Amino acid sequence: MKNLLHWMMGFAIVGIVLSSYAFLHNRGFASGSICTINATINCDVVNKGPFSEFFGVPVALIGVIGYVFLLIGTILKRKTPEDRILTLFLFAIAYGGLGFSLYLTAIEATILHAWCLICIGSQLMMLAFAVFVSLIAYKENHFSPIRAWFKKLIRR
Repeated sequence: MKNLLHWMMGFAIVGIVLSSYAFLHNRGFASGSICTINATINCDVVNKGPFSEFFGVPVALIGVIGYVFLLIGTILKRKTPEDRILTLFLFAIAYGGLGFSLYLTAIEATILHAWCLICIGSQLMMLAFAVFVSLIAYKENHFSPIRAWFKKLIRR
């Protein structure tokens, strides 16, 4: 399990770096030139457009905060691997972040018709984190009540 946690810390750190860069770009402190290639691959359209804020909060800042929670939670999980509640916390944050990432990806694909490479990198980090925390949850048998419920449902 420690190997999975090391990977998860890495995903969270890369997510913090990518989201921090996107936040700095959103606020005008960093250039988007590294990922503004053409009209389709354009960080400026995505990160400074009308969907770059969620209820007045920059989406990139939400990403930074989410990844910081994931990093802190993973560090705590590494120190107390028997804490099953911490696994559920990480699972909830990761899948909440993944859902939000999918929402943002849908906006890029269907409304903006533009993609931000930094954002896609961040979304991939969230996906990887969610997969790895699912593996830990599976090893800790968190899914056994769900499996039992499905077996009971199928027998009817």
